[in-house]
Amino acid sequence: MQLQRHNLFSVPIWKSSISLLEQQADSLREQIFKWWEQGHFKKHNNGYGYQTPSNLFDQQYLEQLPALRVLRQAFADRVTKILQQRENHTVHLPAQQYAYMAWVLVQTNEEWVNGSWHDHAPALISGCYYLQQPETDNEQEGALAFQRPGAVDTFVEHVQYVKPRQGDFILFPSYLSHRPQPCPSAQSLRISINMDAYVHWMHWDEVGKPAIHPDRYRQMLEQSLGIE
Repeated sequence: MQLQRHNLFSVPIWKSSISLLEQQADSLREQIFKWWEQGHFKKHNNGYGYQTPSNLFDQQYLEQLPALRVLRQAFADRVTKILQQRENHTVHLPAQQYAYMAWVLVQTNEEWVNGSWHDHAPALISGCYYLQQPETDNEQEGALAFQRPGAVDTFVEHVQYVKPRQGDFILFPSYLSHRPQPCPSAQSLRISINMDAYVHWMHWDEVGKPAIHPDRYRQMLEQSLGIE
């Protein structure tokens, strides 16, 4: 499993591919087109496009579509690898991935498809798998835009764009504000499968070690967040 780390505003994002899923991409795309024709998608109120419910990793869908089982496992494996890179006080705490959510987002070239900035907290890691990425007139169309955390600074780049290719799997911290760029010149649908992983940090007293004093834990937490 290759997982390439890139830094945006000193915040890491990761790029990967899923070779086993590429072998099943056509069947997954065919099923999504069926859902599209059957009206399984709902118009998103915030302008992101058309979206399925966020239960794509529920057992009924995993049994129906083997490709989703591959994707869910690939997501879990990559989140595990990402968690090994953490550097704050949580490096000492065992992490339990306890929940996953996933949904399909379809973007058309309609004028109203132009969503606002948002994040996926309280999830920890989010991912986007690009099942279909149409050709566009410029690089920013259909890109995944990220916004610099913190206050706007006139002298610092505030937005960066990552233009995915079909088959790319992009993961990022869920707190990072982002938006899918509109693609008005696209002649086909932009299809991504989006997902969130929720993580529970097991504290010392949960794994048979002496409980850390609440004041000490609060101090470590504040230090990890840069709070004096």
